[in-house]
Amino acid sequence: MRRIGFGLTLLIVFALYWLYEISGTEHLSSPKITIAVSSTPLSSPFILAEKYGFFRKHGVDVQLKLYHGGHRCFDALVNGEVDLATSSESVVMYNAFKRNDFSVIATFVTSDNDVKLLGRRHSGIQSPTDIADHRVGMIRGTASEYFFYSALNLHSVDSSGITPVYLAPEQLSQALLNNDVDVVSLWEPYAHQLAQKLKDEGVQLSTKGLYRLSFNLISKRLDVQKHRAAHEALLRALDDAIELTDENPTAAQDIVSTYLDIPESEVASYWPDYHFHLTLDKTLQLDLLSQAHWAIASGYVAQSTAPDFRDFIDSTALGSFRTGKGNPGKLP
Repeated sequence: MRRIGFGLTLLIVFALYWLYEISGTEHLSSPKITIAVSSTPLSSPFILAEKYGFFRKHGVDVQLKLYHGGHRCFDALVNGEVDLATSSESVVMYNAFKRNDFSVIATFVTSDNDVKLLGRRHSGIQSPTDIADHRVGMIRGTASEYFFYSALNLHSVDSSGITPVYLAPEQLSQALLNNDVDVVSLWEPYAHQLAQKLKDEGVQLSTKGLYRLSFNLISKRLDVQKHRAAHEALLRALDDAIELTDENPTAAQDIVSTYLDIPESEVASYWPDYHFHLTLDKTLQLDLLSQAHWAIASGYVAQSTAPDFRDFIDSTALGSFRTGKGNPGKLP
């Protein structure tokens, strides 16, 4: 009986050890991904996927790192600080002239009212046509810069007299409050917070619909094939989060508000401007090409020809994800 008891005990010990090893192996095999996300509500799908456990549900171990602006997220990616990054298409365009070691693997949100032009009433600026010969604060190499010059072009304003003042996004508000600049080109949530500080002295120029901003998920090019399965799982998690923004926007806004430390009423005020969806359509290519032509014509870049942006868009993970949903769709 003692031998039987000892044998049974030994069997249980081995069984428990085997279960421990299996669970440990599965845990270790879960892909670990660090993602640089911009500290704006544009990043809501990532925030919601983390808070609701959608990343874990789909078998990926994700760590989010917040940065002030997509340009800093991109820098973190190419400097090896993170595995993936989020940024506007303008950041993609500017950097495509400099390097070719990255790929856009999905667009997850678009907005035609996220970047805004704000000024002070005493400066006499009431519309984009009044900006000539003024000092304008903007963020170099981002949607802030491209959006500003697009607004000038659409209103036939000569930019030669403009004095650009390049600052970090968190510095622009104070620059306008201190009268160091006359206008700023700034994205949310900074624009809304600045408007509240300016109160009746502030003027927001009418620019809604002038420019469609997209925010995109970017990978190192060599990682696209190597980590396809992990990227696909990540997209599934984001898709779950996007469904939540449609089904329960109030709960989604509450979580994003808490995560980013932004008042919920503020998040709710510009939530209708966001179109959360996973895509890689021809519009992205056209937007990139249009912005590249502007960069060339304005002398912003030294090159005389635009990059072939088809080389910077990779639908591998998104195509696999769509096929899994039974909706392969049309990809470029």
